[in-house]
Amino acid sequence: MFSIRKFSSLIMIAISVLIVVSLTVDSSTFALYAKNKKKKGKKGQAEEIDKAAAQKKYMFELRKSWSFGYENYKNKQFDRSLKHFWKVTELDTMGMFQKVYRYLGDCYFKLEQADSAQIVFELGAKKYPDDAHLHRMTGFLNVQRELLDEAIGSYEKVVEIEKANDDSDEWKQLIADMMQLLKLYIRVDRADDALAVVDEILAKDSENQEAIDIKIQLLKSGGDIDAVIENMERTRELQPEDSRVRFDLAKIYFDNEKYGKSLEIFTEFLTLVPNDQEAIKYIAKSYRNLGKVSQSITEFKKVLALDPSNKEVICEIGRAYIELGKYASARVYGKKALAIDKGFGLGYIVIGEAYEVAAEKCVEGKKVEFNDKLAYELAAKEYQKAKKDLAYTQDSKRHLDYLQVLLPTNEDRFMNKGKKKPSGSCYDWIYK
Repeated sequence: MFSIRKFSSLIMIAISVLIVVSLTVDSSTFALYAKNKKKKGKKGQAEEIDKAAAQKKYMFELRKSWSFGYENYKNKQFDRSLKHFWKVTELDTMGMFQKVYRYLGDCYFKLEQADSAQIVFELGAKKYPDDAHLHRMTGFLNVQRELLDEAIGSYEKVVEIEKANDDSDEWKQLIADMMQLLKLYIRVDRADDALAVVDEILAKDSENQEAIDIKIQLLKSGGDIDAVIENMERTRELQPEDSRVRFDLAKIYFDNEKYGKSLEIFTEFLTLVPNDQEAIKYIAKSYRNLGKVSQSITEFKKVLALDPSNKEVICEIGRAYIELGKYASARVYGKKALAIDKGFGLGYIVIGEAYEVAAEKCVEGKKVEFNDKLAYELAAKEYQKAKKDLAYTQDSKRHLDYLQVLLPTNEDRFMNKGKKKPSGSCYDWIYK
């Protein structure tokens, strides 16, 4: 924040404003510098004001004040510039030095007297309403003071002026001002206005990546996923080397269950960023969701080659083997994860799921027997171990709640005395 100027500065400005309002350019202004000439003649002949001399004197004083003010300004003697620039505002009622308010305001700004600077810029904007710079600086200072609605009004005026001028050489400044207005609209939750402005920006500057990103975020917040994808696809086309937009777009496709497109774009992303582990994991998950489990395992193993201690990926491979019905292999990978971290809940869950899914396959089309209940019990024991890991407590409880009615009862145990392990072709793998 800028420091507050002394109270005396306000008094000086207020006095100066009164002077500006009170002065007009007419014969009385020139008369301040007039040379009175008494003409010889009849008695009572009135004095005549030499208007030409008065005007010459007036222009001399005006240009002198400007010159002194500007020279001090150029030499960064901002405090010395003030009185001269204020004199210009008093004298220049014809608008010969319209930029005086710019320089005067900038002097206060450089002297860290932000309030005084703002007063000057506002005065100048009222006197010269088509000066975009004065409105821009007023808006900028209002932003610093968190007066966002007032700042929006100033920047709207700036954009209006610049559009009316239609100066192709100044289009970059127009874009910059529209970007500022866009961000202000977002800060005050005027999403529709923000979208309208960002569309105008992109119509003039289609490769403005910041504007594209902002539009995508606005569309996301509005829940229009199709529009988000459309805009990101446009960026993808315009920016063939932009890896970030490819990753984000591929993830949106993944999150919206469009796994084929996700695969395509993550693969494209990897040509720009080889061996990115997150991208490879998404590719692996996409293959699994498409039912291509073996290809999923191949991709997960690529991550494991890059990071052998990645216990999450080790468990993902274990779960993929469960889908293939290779329960022994799944258990191997669950134990591999636990060898890295014996408290890792997901490792126990993978082993438990191997037992549970094997039992489900065994009971398909028939009654659950004691043999199957023993397999479910093995799964439950693993889920109990997983509960100790807070990250997987809820997942473990969900599994355990489901298994409650499938576990052996006291009556089951009484009727099957001496039998403690599941047996049969479905469960041979458990003991290998």
